[in-house]
Amino acid sequence: MSSIDVFYDRALLLYQQDRYEQSLEHLGQALSQDPNSIACLHLMAEVQLAMDRPKDANQSIDSAIGLAPDIDVLYSTKAKIMIDVNRYDEAESLLKQAIELNPANPYNISLLAQISLSRKRYKEAEELSDRALALDPENLLALNTKSTAQLKQNKRQEAEETMRGALGENPENSYTHATYGWNRLESGDHKTALSHFREALRYNPNNEYAQAGMMQALQARYFVYRWFLRYQFWIGNMAAKYQWGFIIGFYLLTRVIDWVSQHVPFLEPILTPLVILMGLVALSTWLIGPVSQLLFRFNPFAEHLLSPEEKRSVWFTGVLLLLMVMSFVAFFVTASYLFIAIAGYCLILIIPWSHFYLPTKPKYMMPLASFLMTAVAILAIYETIQSRELLNTFATSFLIAFVGFQFLVNAVMIKRDNI
Repeated sequence: MSSIDVFYDRALLLYQQDRYEQSLEHLGQALSQDPNSIACLHLMAEVQLAMDRPKDANQSIDSAIGLAPDIDVLYSTKAKIMIDVNRYDEAESLLKQAIELNPANPYNISLLAQISLSRKRYKEAEELSDRALALDPENLLALNTKSTAQLKQNKRQEAEETMRGALGENPENSYTHATYGWNRLESGDHKTALSHFREALRYNPNNEYAQAGMMQALQARYFVYRWFLRYQFWIGNMAAKYQWGFIIGFYLLTRVIDWVSQHVPFLEPILTPLVILMGLVALSTWLIGPVSQLLFRFNPFAEHLLSPEEKRSVWFTGVLLLLMVMSFVAFFVTASYLFIAIAGYCLILIIPWSHFYLPTKPKYMMPLASFLMTAVAILAIYETIQSRELLNTFATSFLIAFVGFQFLVNAVMIKRDNI
């Protein structure tokens, strides 16, 4: 065995043990002896991707592809790098290239199926998974993808059977348990979901997919949050155009009913409560998440499952809820409607401050929007103190900003969920 092979074998073992820095050192020594080693360049790209260094990984895999443009696994690795930087069109093109080079490799097909699933092409994802499974009936990625695709198409029984098959192949696979957990959570069985997330984290404590699912399953113990989750899954399974259609349609329907209630007097007693109810339902979809996360903060698991940004978000929610309660107390003591207005501002401000960490381009769009809405709210309160008018210019501006903010967040989230 050559010294390059020794360095490569050590690097591969270290990579499998998640000891990435040491793995890179051995690969560097191997490449210093043979800069054109395809295997070492390929493994280096995999290690750099695992270290969250996609730019370096891309350079390494491009060097390998330049030396060996007919090896399919190089294209699938480059596809994974493109997925990591959200360049899904390029990832699909690379995987199709890999499949052309080697139609018998089930991994390439199953990875393409996973992209189709992420892009909400559920039927296509199931068909691609079947192609991969025809080549390798034990392919766990294909089994997991197929099960989720079936669930998204409302094939619940088939999804359950596929998932049990995946667990039968490897009952100790963390990713399979996490997938099963998410599938059970979407089906409304949060207790079974929680047990599978625990199993997933037992086999791999760093499984972020399972960590996110466990946080949702723990909050799903509350009935209201289960209703909220059902709504989130329902709208999340839609394509972008249908999501926008529902959001805009709901807003326009509310406006139409409100207009009719004002212009048709005999319908006003029926329609006005309906408009209020629709408004409360819409508002609740924004508030249930942050309030539930605040309650979850007291759970022992929260310290490990919440990100630093989410912990700060919970803090903002707690402060604003406390100010709201204090304002209500002040209203009952003083009978001044100024405190009702302050309570309303605090309640609405929970929404932007609970989304301040949402990734956007430009980067600081959400924090800026939160600060601006807070500043307008303060000006509205000051104007109310001065003029005794609750609905002053700044109050109106605040309400307009609130409506605009809702559309902004929806745009960001829909773009994120429709890749």
